[in-house]
Amino acid sequence: MRRALATLLIGAAVVTLSVLSGFSRTVFAQGDGGYTLVANWPHLPAAMYFGLKEPPPPPAERDAQAAARRASGRGAGGARGPGGAGQNNAMGPTNQPGISGLAIDQHDHIYVFNRGVKPVMVFDTDGNLILSGADQVINGKRINPSWQHSGGVDWDGNVYVIERDAHRIVKLSPKLDKFLMQLGTTNEKGDDATHFNLPSGIATLHNGNIVVTDGYGNNRVVLFDKNGKFIKQVGKGAGGPTDKGTGPGEWNLPHKIAVDAKENLYIIDREGHRLEVFDKDLNYIREIRNDWNPWDVNISRKGTESFGWIADHKDERVLKFNLADGKILAMWGKQGWGPSEFDWVHGIVVDSKGAVYAADTYGQRIQKFVRSSGASTAGQR
Repeated sequence: MRRALATLLIGAAVVTLSVLSGFSRTVFAQGDGGYTLVANWPHLPAAMYFGLKEPPPPPAERDAQAAARRASGRGAGGARGPGGAGQNNAMGPTNQPGISGLAIDQHDHIYVFNRGVKPVMVFDTDGNLILSGADQVINGKRINPSWQHSGGVDWDGNVYVIERDAHRIVKLSPKLDKFLMQLGTTNEKGDDATHFNLPSGIATLHNGNIVVTDGYGNNRVVLFDKNGKFIKQVGKGAGGPTDKGTGPGEWNLPHKIAVDAKENLYIIDREGHRLEVFDKDLNYIREIRNDWNPWDVNISRKGTESFGWIADHKDERVLKFNLADGKILAMWGKQGWGPSEFDWVHGIVVDSKGAVYAADTYGQRIQKFVRSSGASTAGQR
């Protein structure tokens, strides 16, 4: 049973619900969250594109195809239902083009991990493409952009590409031209110190330590030193495919990671619909819950603000939330291909000036949002 306290706020219809399960939910009227879409961002050169050159079918057509597959007994392929995430398996469809994730460095360069012609594309804040690559052969195998799953950039500008289905993460030089290191064993899955099982997310710390969510096959989060030496892991039991849990340090598909100024780690437990918070040594601190299905999480590179950002698959929206308690401070979006709409929103970052970048898989695009002039500063720190 829920107790609801309705409060009318001037200029916005906001209802705060106190939920007996221990978190508060703030529901906003549909709007822009106080942010404005930057038109025609980014600027793609000729012959460059995100995802497939010919875009996938739009949402309604995909849902119809999924219904036909169900009727024929071939399975739904993980298509979304009309009211929410509705996946029948964690993997989803076998063909998910577009953008798998975003990262940003201390110079406000936006790294786009692209299931398309170039696996990594780097833009400045004006939307100009300044670098692309990561399509070379590494350890006898070319990076397959079709199933690379996001990545990261460290404090020295080195780039990490998660080649999910090859069970490995490769580290490249800042210009993407030199191979520096590999985590995991190419095309071999496992749950020991030298293997992954479909890894999903990564974060790098100031001392070079690396945190990996080993999430689509395994259910564990792993800490390595800067040379790739295993330090520890957090998970239920061995953290293998069947080791799912809902307790502290347990997982049901650990997905992506954000880091604050103290290098606390905000790690998505995707199918648990929560964030688990750890210190930089991977010691558990607390959890954050709300009415969401987070697919990506970001805190600005500065990390001193008291809020973060969620790419929320539940309602295909962007959420700004309070780091202390998970309270939602702003939101916008819905499923679609129109302005400020999203179709499997799977990546989010914020730059040093507060601009927000959100990227889709099926939508095959990245959108930039800036604070609206004259917008309320409620929730801003």
